[in-house]
Amino acid sequence: MARRGGLVRLLVTLILLLLAMLLAAASAVAEAATATAEVEVELAPATPAQNASEEAEQPQHLLPRPLIIEPPSSAAGAEEMLGEVPADAVAASLEVLVPAAPAQDASEEVAADAQQHLPRPLVIDLPSSSAAGPRDGDDVPVDVRCASWRLAAEANNLAPWKAVQAECAAHVQDYVTGVAYRSDLELVARESAAYARAAPLRGDGRDAWVFDVDETLLSNLPYYADHGLELFDHQKFDRWVERGEARAIPSSLKLYNEVRELGFKTFLLTGRSEGHQGVTMENLKKQGFHDWDKLILSSWLNQTHPE
Repeated sequence: MARRGGLVRLLVTLILLLLAMLLAAASAVAEAATATAEVEVELAPATPAQNASEEAEQPQHLLPRPLIIEPPSSAAGAEEMLGEVPADAVAASLEVLVPAAPAQDASEEVAADAQQHLPRPLVIDLPSSSAAGPRDGDDVPVDVRCASWRLAAEANNLAPWKAVQAECAAHVQDYVTGVAYRSDLELVARESAAYARAAPLRGDGRDAWVFDVDETLLSNLPYYADHGLELFDHQKFDRWVERGEARAIPSSLKLYNEVRELGFKTFLLTGRSEGHQGVTMENLKKQGFHDWDKLILSSWLNQTHPE
């Protein structure tokens, strides 16, 4: 409402300005008409022809006087009047007093319209390898560079990458097998549990919690310990899945059980294929995950209940 009021005040000011200009012009026209009528009534004799310089000096009284608007003595008054008006609204209002640009021919209009409305193509020029290593003269320690790379990867701020940089292999291995990774998982689980306890449940059977399977409920670290530096190979990963040896993430198992006790329905979502439905269900139950409501595999049509 404050912005709307400021815009209304601005428009009223502009309208008053235009009316003042029109009144000044009308006054000048009236003065000219009065002077002409007086000359015709008095039938004054014609004066000798004047030279060009004298004729140029006479019509000064016929010209409209310039409209002078004195600003307030304090700039605060102007800021009070326009401070609540958005800059784009001020610019749009001032466009009323700006003469339009000359018309363009058809070809220029088409070209300008195309430049304005057609999206430019998005071109992403990725490097040939994400493992190119540090640039010459880079004095940042390897562990610092790798910590930055890992943070950017976790935040999805990297260009698409297919493998861990070779120089960061040890750094990533130390992270996922050490206490830092476990601490991160436990922190996320605690925050999720706190949210679940605070969430008001309707009790209508529609309160649901969705879990991913891989790297959320089940850890595939043994697979990545052997293949973490390679390009991801779906066939190799499928063979690992078929073994049914993925381990439960302890903090996730605790969260899973607490969410179910609170009354949430649990939905498990995975990118695994339908062919791995049985082994995935057995792997989950063997690791302590029971009584989920639906397991959704890569095919959205395949939604199963646990046995």
